[in-house]
Amino acid sequence: WALLPPPLDVVVGLRQVHFLSEFWRTKREEPYDKDVIAEEYFPFISAPRFTLKEFFRTPSMWFWFTKDWKDFEFEVLKD
Repeated sequence: WALLPPPLDVVVGLRQVHFLSEFWRTKREEPYDKDVIAEEYFPFISAPRFTLKEFFRTPSMWFWFTKDWKDFEFEVLKD
């Protein structure tokens, strides 16, 4: 299972939690504290906006152990 991208509901849920916490952190004017889980182990959580196709063809966004993988070049995944 680890060779596949995370399920979409997990991606959406974790990103919502991350960006809501970032919103409230800035609203409360608290200093930035690096989120190791979101920035290093699961980069898709803190990545800027991306399309579903971009997510599936970019394994470097999935997990910490896929960060050095090259992008997939499938015709169906091109924009």
